[in-house]
Amino acid sequence: MTEVLRRAVVQGVAEKFGLPVYGQAVPQGGKRPCFTVEMTDVEQKRLLNRRNRVTAAFAVCYYPAEGAERPSAQAAESLRIADGLYEALFLVGDEEKFAAAKMRHEKREDNGGLRFTAEYEYHIVYDEDIPLMERLEYNGKRTVGYEEESGIQQGTADDKQNIRLQP
Repeated sequence: MTEVLRRAVVQGVAEKFGLPVYGQAVPQGGKRPCFTVEMTDVEQKRLLNRRNRVTAAFAVCYYPAEGAERPSAQAAESLRIADGLYEALFLVGDEEKFAAAKMRHEKREDNGGLRFTAEYEYHIVYDEDIPLMERLEYNGKRTVGYEEESGIQQGTADDKQNIRLQP
């Protein structure tokens, strides 16, 4: 699913600007102006039952055309690109849609470009059944789930009318 999300981010940037979009870094002799898209961080957190929450962060860097532009023109161009990235990366994907949870940008001092970060969250539900916990024994004693030795009764909501509590 993260590969689907990565392709959707690359496609969103390419469609919005019509400029070359590269992977990790601009290759030697690469055409400028251009973008690079890098997946910087992926975290998966377990939720209840078979569900997991995945958080994926992307860094989109803009590299302006080489040449001596005025600093005010570079700043205006960077702001135009940043606004376009906010629009393009807010919602990405065709059949699977991903909405950005967090987005921010910062100006890069080294080349006059900018670094834009977007973070996406989505949930995964695994198909496999997770086995339920069996009865619990602690220090050789039967505890939870054994009706005859503990006062705890097992049952479902439908069985509640048939359960007697032991004094």
